[in-house]
Amino acid sequence: MARQGFLSRLHPSRLGLLHLLRLYSLVLLFLPAIPAGLLLFSTDASVLLNGVSLLLLASLSLPVIASAVIGHAIVRALLGPLRLLLEGAEKVETGEYGHTIDLSGHPGAPEELVHLVGSFNRMSDTVRRHVETIQATSRTDQLTGICNRRHLLAEGYRIINVAIRGGKPCSCLMIDIDHFKEVNDNHGHPVGDRYLIHIAGCICAATRDSDLTARYGGEEFVVLAPNANLEEARILAERIRMTVAQSPLQVPTGVLRNTVSIGVAEYSMDPEFGANVLEDMIEKADKALYRAKQFGRNRVESWPFPQEPRHAP
Repeated sequence: MARQGFLSRLHPSRLGLLHLLRLYSLVLLFLPAIPAGLLLFSTDASVLLNGVSLLLLASLSLPVIASAVIGHAIVRALLGPLRLLLEGAEKVETGEYGHTIDLSGHPGAPEELVHLVGSFNRMSDTVRRHVETIQATSRTDQLTGICNRRHLLAEGYRIINVAIRGGKPCSCLMIDIDHFKEVNDNHGHPVGDRYLIHIAGCICAATRDSDLTARYGGEEFVVLAPNANLEEARILAERIRMTVAQSPLQVPTGVLRNTVSIGVAEYSMDPEFGANVLEDMIEKADKALYRAKQFGRNRVESWPFPQEPRHAP
């Protein structure tokens, strides 16, 4: 049992890479001393002279064999983990952030490489979390937590292209909080920020899972409604308008009962205002929003305009 314990401590996986290298260097260091030792301690000179070639061959062969065994152990202990580290670095470099290396298939890996792989895995996970934070920040409005204008435009092109290729409708809702300046003037900007968050929540509560809601700027919001034609988008807009109107916000300085005005437009393959289909649709929805403001606020208007505005709610 004691011998087995000693031998187990000499196993390459227990010794570690540095100890294996030290052992290898010691064997090479004592290599010249072995033939001299055999000559010094030999008691039969005639036997020694007659078998000197054999002794020299044996004394030189044993260290060489030992060196080869140790060298082979070093190579086996290094190659597998190093190959995984190289592959892992290439995957992280190509964007596979968070990739982890599993050494379960290499139980004989030196302790130093095990620590190195652990550090790599922690670093890879840190990179993944940082990249996710940066990506979320780049597409999220920091105040309301919904999408920002940059992400709206980037994702909007994809949504429009999918609709065009599939021959499906897609509409845009431009939403503006009525008299929002009075909230800031009468209650202060912190309350105004709180109210923006409240309105964003009301809009999201009234939209569908497939809709993309974003803060367009200031007190304006945009909803892209894929698979919704103009009439279906008007129904969605009315639902948003009513949700906001029925959801006043209690604040320390009073109750905020602001309403929203909404402009609606469906995309057209013949842009009139924008440089492309998406910009044209947003511009038309904005013009419809302006019309809703002109005719009393707290209402929904759509492009193209009818001859007479619809009755206010």
